Amino acid sequence: MTLECLGAPTHALSPADAFRAKAPKVVGDLMRDFGLQDFQAAGIVGNTGRECLGFTTLREIGQPAGRGGYGWQQWTGPRAKTFLNWCATHRLDWRSDEANYGYLRSELTGAYAYCVEHVKETHDLAAATTAFEHFYERAGVPAIADRVRWAEMALAAYRAPAKAA
Repeated sequence: MTLECLGAPTHALSPADAFRAKAPKVVGDLMRDFGLQDFQAAGIVGNTGRECLGFTTLREIGQPAGRGGYGWQQWTGPRAKTFLNWCATHRLDWRSDEANYGYLRSELTGAYAYCVEHVKETHDLAAATTAFEHFYERAGVPAIADRVRWAEMALAAYRAPAKAA
């Protein structure tokens, strides 16, 4: 899948650096909202990193409006339409973190709640990452090794001591 980064200046952080900066908050939010262990939440965030190139790519390249992937999870088809409608209903820009996390949380507490239960059954990072891909993402090309690499980055960033300001 070819993706574009909307609105990112050419001097923006690299995808890995942007991901490391944002991942700890998302991991923490998932832990809080779903009672996950850090490695389980990082498995979800690793999938997200793969889907949106570390939170830097929120729209699929070469697709007209209303087609292709949108947002952190690159929601497509009916899920893309539902995501965009959810954002409009909540008066949120679909590119915002609030919209993307809010919709992900909405899916994971609604029709996709079973995915969280499968992730909660895992005992390591690779299994959590694989479970989320299998039950939630269902990617045409799973690329599990890449998803695990993103998950490792998310977990390391979450566990890193806070840097002195």
